[in-house]
Amino acid sequence: MRIVAILVAGLSLLAAPAVAQVGSGVQGRMTLQPERLPGMCLTLSDAGSVSMPCDGTERQFFVTPGLEPGPIRNGGKCLAPRGTGYYPQLFAETCDGSPAQSWTMNAEGELRSAAGRCISLMGQVSASGTMIFGGECPREGQAHQWKVRYVDFTNVVEASLESKARPGMCIGHDTGVGLYPCTDNYGQVISLDAKAIGQMRLKSSCFSGGYAFGALRLGDCRDEPGQKWFVMETGQVVNAGVQCIELVNENGRDVLRTNACKLIPEQQWVLRMPKKP
Repeated sequence: MRIVAILVAGLSLLAAPAVAQVGSGVQGRMTLQPERLPGMCLTLSDAGSVSMPCDGTERQFFVTPGLEPGPIRNGGKCLAPRGTGYYPQLFAETCDGSPAQSWTMNAEGELRSAAGRCISLMGQVSASGTMIFGGECPREGQAHQWKVRYVDFTNVVEASLESKARPGMCIGHDTGVGLYPCTDNYGQVISLDAKAIGQMRLKSSCFSGGYAFGALRLGDCRDEPGQKWFVMETGQVVNAGVQCIELVNENGRDVLRTNACKLIPEQQWVLRMPKKP
């Protein structure tokens, strides 16, 4: 029970990402993230705006309007849909004060322009590179919801999780989520914040725990406790439901589950940084 109490206390002290209040007019380096997909940022590209994991590059930082409608700026340009139709992608255009460049975020988190367009993520899916567009705002119901968040990238790392109980074996995904001989390939490099609770991403998906039979799995990213993780100084990887990733041997086969936290080697992991070429 003592280890659980320590974990609960530690998790409660972790600061959540700063979220700007609607209409606060934050003037600084802020990101635009889908409300249901924290950690995915509206990202400018030459081919139009897409959703990508937040990486701290200039193409993901914006200055948002204040209490009155106004532009969403990136550098010296303003965000606006280009073209017509149902799915016009967003670009950083020359600022001209037009209705298409005048945005308001309401209490529900919708980003609406004075031209009647709403910023939307195609299918609300978590895959990297999914198109973000300025679609027609719905006549009934809500448009897609967004958060204006400050992101501290100081402690964001890309690393593998190597088992303390089985040195040389890392969490990865090949035929499924499991333990594999450690390499630096794409299927083992996990993106996470080493100092704050948040999602652990691999292959544009997020690790989840605490579901059927306690299996650790990869799936669409969502803002929920089973997908919020923190690496403790003890090496335990605990989620907001206070369950730890554990290596379990079942009938001679190593499987990864989320179980009640205990200070045992099967629940301890080492951040293994990829070797530089």
